[in-house]
Amino acid sequence: MPHDEEYLSRIFQTELSVLGVLAEEKLAAYSIIRYPGMEKDNLGRDLNLAEEDLKKLAHLQAIAVHPHFRGCGLQRELAAAHLQVLESSGYEHICCTVSPKNPVSLNNLLSCGFRVRALNPKFAGWWRYILYKNVNWPMTGTGMAATGDETAITCLNIECQRELIQRGYEGYRVEWKGEKSEIFYRKRSTSSMDSSSPFIP
Repeated sequence: MPHDEEYLSRIFQTELSVLGVLAEEKLAAYSIIRYPGMEKDNLGRDLNLAEEDLKKLAHLQAIAVHPHFRGCGLQRELAAAHLQVLESSGYEHICCTVSPKNPVSLNNLLSCGFRVRALNPKFAGWWRYILYKNVNWPMTGTGMAATGDETAITCLNIECQRELIQRGYEGYRVEWKGEKSEIFYRKRSTSSMDSSSPFIP
């Protein structure tokens, strides 16, 4: 979704909400964090987070990389940098959205410790993964124990993924099979389900 000038102006007025990468004084990439509070579009609502947790949730709203600088790992680096900012800000939960048609961005965020916790229609009906990370989780790894029960499915198979999520699975890595991408889901262990690790029944 494109952001208009008024939206960006509000974002820029929030301290540490925007990080940028410059190359010879030109903007090569940027990252935006947003703090939705109790607004209706708080992604924690998609994960059935408690009201108290919604107040501690931030959105990794957007990461954009100029075409000339893609393939250099800037999206992953910016996500990691902004996550470090959030660790010291008092925000415990972080969410973001990714299109199932964008496996590269999905893989970058999963490698930073995010996990797919929902797959819902957003932004006028476009399907989006809802990714979640707790700031206490490591930058890599699952952030919780897993049962080892793993299932691979193509990223564009929406209904089967939604069924897996309803059964307590989460997406955690991406692999490419020729021109197709597959996302791997595994069952979350019941011992890991607490207020900082939301579960969708």
